[in-house]
Amino acid sequence: MNLKIIHWSIIGVVGFGLFVAVLVMLTGNLTLRAENDGLRVTEMFQGFQDGKCKSCHPAIWREWEGSMHAKAWVDEIYQAAARQVADRETKCDQCHAPQPILITGVGEMPKLRDKQREAGVSCLVCHLDAHGAMNGPPASAETYFHANVTNSIYTEPTTLCGTCHGQQSVPEHDQVSSFLNSKFADGSTSCATCHMPVVKRLQSTTSHESIKGRKHTWRGSRSVAQLKRAATLQLEYTDGKADVKLRSKTGHILPGGTLRTIVLEMTLFASDGTERQRQQISISAENENRLLPDENRTYAFDIASPTTGNTIKARLIYQLTPKTPESAWILMAEKTHIVP
Repeated sequence: MNLKIIHWSIIGVVGFGLFVAVLVMLTGNLTLRAENDGLRVTEMFQGFQDGKCKSCHPAIWREWEGSMHAKAWVDEIYQAAARQVADRETKCDQCHAPQPILITGVGEMPKLRDKQREAGVSCLVCHLDAHGAMNGPPASAETYFHANVTNSIYTEPTTLCGTCHGQQSVPEHDQVSSFLNSKFADGSTSCATCHMPVVKRLQSTTSHESIKGRKHTWRGSRSVAQLKRAATLQLEYTDGKADVKLRSKTGHILPGGTLRTIVLEMTLFASDGTERQRQQISISAENENRLLPDENRTYAFDIASPTTGNTIKARLIYQLTPKTPESAWILMAEKTHIVP
């Protein structure tokens, strides 16, 4: 009998058995870890529902709850528009009530979640990962309810924002593509520079001092102040012609949405205030004449027989949707000239 062969056979069997045991243990641990991660994610959604985010981060919560991100799903304008889209669940809804994008993939088309849709784009959408931890920039406040992960993506969040605002297949919300092709993308400017200004506040109820962070309001086309910063006008008049120089000051295409319209209006008034002439030019995706980032454009208007004392007024006005009545249009910029 070859005892050496038997000896090595026994070692082989034992070794293989040990390998199988380790493999089973590792597989079991991975399964358990996955189950625990899934449980933590579920707990985070329940915590949001129970008001834990609000109670621990009251300052940030107040900013968010007044934002269009918070109203992304319940907004009447959105719901009215989405009802006109046959396959809204694959073209609209997934950006208005998305699953956490750190789970589905930053930059990937978001997936529609099946719960808490009324919360729109909530804290969990931008910060929750697959392990149930909340991701954030450096110096995020510690908390007892969830794990914190410092993630560099929040220091330059354009890629993160582009998950919803950079999908070329959804042009209504694709502002990031034009931004990335502009001079602004070459510097330190990001989406947050204009839409999440720096604010100093307590990050949570466990914070001992106020620190700088980004304001969670995402000012955009519903903000009059933001619209007034978006463009400038110059008016020059010579021999019956008025030149209006329009400059976009945004880092992306203007107007940014396909339903939005900017109206450039030129009006001639008599010395007694009577309107003598009005001309309007619509700038929109439908007209294929939107402004590129930082673009300068000049429009020439013929003025009908102006006389001394007449007033020429140029106005830039914002129309939120095609159904927004003229009485609700927002004045972005205005210039006047009195004919000498």
